[in-house]
Amino acid sequence: MREKELQLTAVKAMLTIPDEKSGKKPAVLIISGSGPVDYNGNTKKFASNVYRDLAAVFTEMGYVTLRYDKRNLDAFYKTTLTDLIQDAKEAFHALQNQPEVDDKQLFIAGHSEGAMIATIIAEELHAIGLILLAGAGQNLIEATEYQRERAYKEISAQGGFKGWLFQKLKVIEKDRQKADNLFKRFKEAKEDVVRVQLVRMNAAWWREHMVVNMHHYYEKLSIPILAITGSKDVQADPNALQTLKPYPTIETVIIKDMNHVLKIQTEEPSMMKLLKQYKQTFSQPIAPELCDVMGSWLTKQIQGRKSHE
Repeated sequence: MREKELQLTAVKAMLTIPDEKSGKKPAVLIISGSGPVDYNGNTKKFASNVYRDLAAVFTEMGYVTLRYDKRNLDAFYKTTLTDLIQDAKEAFHALQNQPEVDDKQLFIAGHSEGAMIATIIAEELHAIGLILLAGAGQNLIEATEYQRERAYKEISAQGGFKGWLFQKLKVIEKDRQKADNLFKRFKEAKEDVVRVQLVRMNAAWWREHMVVNMHHYYEKLSIPILAITGSKDVQADPNALQTLKPYPTIETVIIKDMNHVLKIQTEEPSMMKLLKQYKQTFSQPIAPELCDVMGSWLTKQIQGRKSHE
């Protein structure tokens, strides 16, 4: 595998190319999830390398890949959904124009928020297929609500003094009200950035996500789509895949014991221990079943197109 760093307009990107040099190859654009993550999937607080590892999986299958930084890594509060969509489109065209790439065989693999962005841009860019990882069937607001409800359920189940204290302080009720007030402020704000307890937050990004109806895009797309979520994902609801059943071009798969960072997790997932549990799986490879499912699906799409040529 060879790697080459590219400079796009606002972000850096990393191209990976299989060692075999004969002929042009199909390619996969990787769009990352929310937050200030670099093209490997890392932030200042933790190094998951999930997108580096995902790129390696696709490249070993024979696909060229491109992954890229999120915009404004050091000032992410400035970033809007419009910015992210623009960067994704530019990254797709950059991959399309690489000399090693067969520009008629381009797929997009989006993770978490990236799955939503991939779905939004796919029709315009004429991608031939989508892989939606840990983000299909919901918009970002619905996913956030799912996360909060998971956390509230854990808080309600606390026993002993801690459980008593949570009830006494009305932690759940206060947090619900706080979340409602925060979303109301984002929705009504005229500014792109607002300060919440001295922390700058990207209100424009939230406002844009509030009006996204993912099913509007699913209904318009006629290309093959593979939607995958792990059974131990506490950031994207595996049950949301059920809402995709009416769409004939979408295949859905739930990977047993896979968490949101695409690794196998033996421990029961917990919102209250989320980062600790993720860090325990960072050194593991991408879930083997996920690799098998994606590899088989991609091969089927390539062979299907060849049979119709």
